Amino acid sequence: MNFAVVALVGVSLAQPPAPAAAPDYFPHKSRKIELPIQYSKDRKSIRQMKLFVARNGENTWYQESAVTPDRDGFTFIAKEDGLYWFIMMEEDLQGKNIPADLTRTPPDLKILVDTVQPRVQFTNARKSGDDVVVEWLVDDKNPEESKTQVHFKPATGEGFWQEVTLPAGPKSGVRFPAGPGAITVRVTAFDIAGNKTEALRDVGGTGGTTTALSSPASPVSPAPVVPPVGPGGSGATIPPPDLGMAGPIGPVGPGPAPMGPVTPPVTGGNTAVAHNPVVPVSPTPGGSGQPLATVDPKQTVVPAVPPATGATGGPTPVAVWTAGNAVAAPTVEVTRAQFINYLAFDMGYEVESRGVSGISRLDLWVTRDDGRSWMKWSPHDGKQQTVRVNLNVPTNPIPEGAYGFRVVPVSGAGLSEREPTGGDAPDLRVVVDVTAPTLDLFPPTSDPTNPDTLVVQWKAADKNFGEDPITIEWSDKPTGPWQPAASAEVAQTGTGQPAQTRRLPNTGQFAWRVPAGLPPRVYLKVAARDAAGNVKEVVTREPILVDLVKPRAKISGIVAPAGGVVRP
Repeated sequence: MNFAVVALVGVSLAQPPAPAAAPDYFPHKSRKIELPIQYSKDRKSIRQMKLFVARNGENTWYQESAVTPDRDGFTFIAKEDGLYWFIMMEEDLQGKNIPADLTRTPPDLKILVDTVQPRVQFTNARKSGDDVVVEWLVDDKNPEESKTQVHFKPATGEGFWQEVTLPAGPKSGVRFPAGPGAITVRVTAFDIAGNKTEALRDVGGTGGTTTALSSPASPVSPAPVVPPVGPGGSGATIPPPDLGMAGPIGPVGPGPAPMGPVTPPVTGGNTAVAHNPVVPVSPTPGGSGQPLATVDPKQTVVPAVPPATGATGGPTPVAVWTAGNAVAAPTVEVTRAQFINYLAFDMGYEVESRGVSGISRLDLWVTRDDGRSWMKWSPHDGKQQTVRVNLNVPTNPIPEGAYGFRVVPVSGAGLSEREPTGGDAPDLRVVVDVTAPTLDLFPPTSDPTNPDTLVVQWKAADKNFGEDPITIEWSDKPTGPWQPAASAEVAQTGTGQPAQTRRLPNTGQFAWRVPAGLPPRVYLKVAARDAAGNVKEVVTREPILVDLVKPRAKISGIVAPAGGVVRP
């Protein structure tokens, strides 16, 4: 390896390396991480440097950024708290990547980002004579119990804080002498990243009160450190940084042994964290051979199962939205979305580039707010020309609505373009609507100004009506065959092509000029179709009278006598 990762402020080469069995990631209380680069060879022989990131102990690597060799480092902004693994990859002028297979390469650096302050809750606070008994709970994902502190001072008047010596073992309670009078107790809790919270409680007064004081998280400025180069030119190691801690904290999950891509764990909710995404430099020809794939918007989304049977089968999503988030999703422009009325379908995609290692997995990413936040929905083997999408799962309580899709392929070497982040547009937008319109048909009325015209009236509603969603047809039988009451103009081809049913706007009424030759009574069928293809039809229970002409006659005179006899 011809470069080294340098990480955080206060890193000291003088600190002894951690034992082999010790945990090897480092806590950090800022989501901004500076990763400078130290070059150990001529920069002119390097085409670019790439930064790859893996999440939560998974051995799947996403490219976050790439810089030219005149740059001295990367700035990584974590989207959320959690464990991040980092590897820097060098691409030389011939397109060779060092290291070539990230799944077999130990991470250069492992950082646990934790920006949340601990929460302190008093469970008991009382005086027993001159003694005070205080008990508390610390709620935090990564608490540093050994650093918990307790102080007290008189509740009234000037006084100074006195520290209480805590007993060995769990730091969750203490009994100490405080003398007569009311006092104020302060419990200070820390987590492993250095986040701090102070909670105050009055003891011995007329009514105890609790006040929590949290110290805000502050970013840590970077300072360069040169770690030794690991064996084989691809496994640099990082000495433990000195961040005011005893050393690296917590296990990191699987080590660097060869392994296949890991299915991400289930995570609840889809809370998006605002951040500034790092945009990667486009790969140059002959570069890393990372697979690129996009959803093909030209291909038709084909339902995987008939809509009547419900959407079953297909991969189960690894993360879904809650009902509240689904309701809050914004409306997607109709012209930018494809409307469908099924919950499982096969979606086509195109692979734009791939390396010699091929594609080991294809991750489907979904947004329900048009790219403001993204979630990894389901993994796929990447061997088919389509991706099976299943939206009908118990953990997706409101499956109807707007969706956006992207696919991220993972190579056989574990490489991938960066996952979509807030602000990235979807490759394909879909609006799922499986609910048919509502439709009411009212008794037709005659047009007093046009005796041969029948006014058909209805009321139809749907949240996804397109243009001209209404059709009206008639038949002398309740089961058809049906003929158009509103006909589209058909070119005269001489082939006897029947008239086509014309689609009407949802105006609520249509003046039907009844053609000659119809039976006096016919059945009417009105249908409403939404943009997704859901149809609601209403047929009159009884035939309606369409011959509305009232007979009228006028005497014209005597034509002939009865029996043909003419009397003088």
